[in-house]
Amino acid sequence: MLIILLFFTLFQTLRGVPLSSPTNPLDDFSTFCPRATDSHFGQRTVNDIVISCFATIFACTWSAIHPNIPAPTDCWWTRFKRQVITMICALLAPELITYWALEQRLAAREIMEEYNKEILKDSTSQPTSILERIKRLFRDSSPPASSKSSANRPQWTLTHGFFLQMGGFMLSDDGMPTHILIDGSRSKTPKELQLIHNIKEGVISPPRITEEDIQDRSKGDIISKTIIILQTTWFAVQCLARWSQHLPLTELEIVTLGFAMLNGITYALWWNKPQNVGRPVFLEREGLTRASSEIPEAIDQPAEPTTAENIAGSSHEPETERQATLEHPTRKQEGFLTRILRKSRSAIEIIVYLQAQLLRPLRKLIDEGKVHRDRVSVFYRSELKDEHDTVASIIVLVIGILFGGVHLIPGWFLDFASSQEKWLWRTSAIIITVAPIPIGMGFILEHINALGTVVTIAVGATVVICFLYPFARIILLIISFTSLRSLSPATLQTIEWTTFIPHL
Repeated sequence: MLIILLFFTLFQTLRGVPLSSPTNPLDDFSTFCPRATDSHFGQRTVNDIVISCFATIFACTWSAIHPNIPAPTDCWWTRFKRQVITMICALLAPELITYWALEQRLAAREIMEEYNKEILKDSTSQPTSILERIKRLFRDSSPPASSKSSANRPQWTLTHGFFLQMGGFMLSDDGMPTHILIDGSRSKTPKELQLIHNIKEGVISPPRITEEDIQDRSKGDIISKTIIILQTTWFAVQCLARWSQHLPLTELEIVTLGFAMLNGITYALWWNKPQNVGRPVFLEREGLTRASSEIPEAIDQPAEPTTAENIAGSSHEPETERQATLEHPTRKQEGFLTRILRKSRSAIEIIVYLQAQLLRPLRKLIDEGKVHRDRVSVFYRSELKDEHDTVASIIVLVIGILFGGVHLIPGWFLDFASSQEKWLWRTSAIIITVAPIPIGMGFILEHINALGTVVTIAVGATVVICFLYPFARIILLIISFTSLRSLSPATLQTIEWTTFIPHL
């Protein structure tokens, strides 16, 4: 009976004729069940918005990250620090996490195909166009069945390619681990991976680990991945539903929607990558050959020049190129923009130096492009072929523009608490939207060796935009929270899901 009375108080709009008694028998329940006119039905609170956004951002920047394998001697604090650094990078530049995942997937496919071709003697047709390469990027990772595959030599899949890049194979000598087997020795064996080279030289036997064995080491299963996907998908559906009902979103929800969009792409790229693997697979040395003496030379050496070296120029420029420049100073007529950029080279170098100093604590932990004896760096990925690097640049160029557009287009129709916040938001959104254009075009033109002047202009614009980009991201994050202090009634209104149910 009490339940019926409580249920009845929720619908007090349906009332009969008032009783003659001045006292209402249901007044005693008013303290427990307030009237409909006084309740918050159909409304959401700021806490609801913050909790929903925080849960989604945490899923995108912490739970969805697939880190590389730590060193066997790393303590829990060292692993935690690297995870925090990765989360900070994902908050400030989530496009870079997507780019990292994309290049790892492309490299994993290269490793898979090279291993199956060189060790198992399997050959697969290579795509010819960029569109075919992009389609092939998301296809099934399993290679075609072969009679050469056996229990001793299982065929490699994308999971094996990811596992190798993570530092998943370590050389062992009489039961003692020596160093990881990674592709850091391309300068010694430019056509082969170090692991394949060692197998051919008889240093080690082909790994017998299968895809199922590797996934068994992973801490992320289908259930955990599905939960993260459902969380981000549900948040995106709620945002789309609010737009369809002409209900405004908060700035924090716009920022979170951008994270959710990139998280879906990143998760698709990392779907075959093991997550939170604690220890590598040890491969016992079988013989001492010439190849074994070459392996340590590749360890603890940068795999490629740093970003600052690429922009400002390396100090180890070949002497022949310098001499040719001195002998033929007027061999090519310089354009106006080229002369301006050449004269402003010192200013560009100063900007790069300031950026390097500001990011020095992060750069020390990230240590990009370096292979250690017992692990790879935090954001390590295998070196790609030029054509695959071009594909990665094109894809990230499009993804970066879409990510910025999520902040730019809806942000033009948001209600801001002040005009200063409005223009700060719009300016920052424009910066992160156009930032991928010169960066991506610079990579693309550099790989296809086209229009040196255009590349120079793109590099100059890249330096300026890269300097402004972190500040633009921080401004967007700050405004997304400060804007919560004054929300319109329409922003706090909840979605009427019944309007989406088909009915007569």
